[in-house]
Amino acid sequence: MSVADLIQTLRSSSVFADLPDEPLQEVAGFAREAEFRAREVIFEEDSLAKEVFLITEGKVALVICMPQVGCRQIQEVSSGDLIGWSPLLHRARLSDTARTLAPTKVVAFDAQKMLALCEANPQFGYDFMRRTASVLAERLNAVRFQLLEAHGHNLPEVPIESD
Repeated sequence: MSVADLIQTLRSSSVFADLPDEPLQEVAGFAREAEFRAREVIFEEDSLAKEVFLITEGKVALVICMPQVGCRQIQEVSSGDLIGWSPLLHRARLSDTARTLAPTKVVAFDAQKMLALCEANPQFGYDFMRRTASVLAERLNAVRFQLLEAHGHNLPEVPIESD
């Protein structure tokens, strides 16, 4: 894929949409494309966090595993979604496993180079990290709703004081 095509692919995601050309050209310089078959692991929970992935095609299950409980899918993500965000927050290990549900294509970014670009170009860094934070907020909200669906009837009632 040419740099121009890669930039167009990046722009199709809300994370990169309408960002300036110059930093996106830099991102394209340290990005790589990868393809995965259905039921293939992109990354595993607790592995070293080195890359961030933008799904460009396909579906991916985000899974967490706990001893004596097993593995549970916490979310399904697809084209345009960012996964493997842990290294952007200086977390050394990934917090979940990403397993494809269908043939999937991604653009992978070296996280250290992305962070260096964010520091060198503060406006780009602010915009990119704000959008990344939005992704994280959406994921947290989705997990909160799953928790309520699964256990809402067992949660204690909490009185709320009005102003």
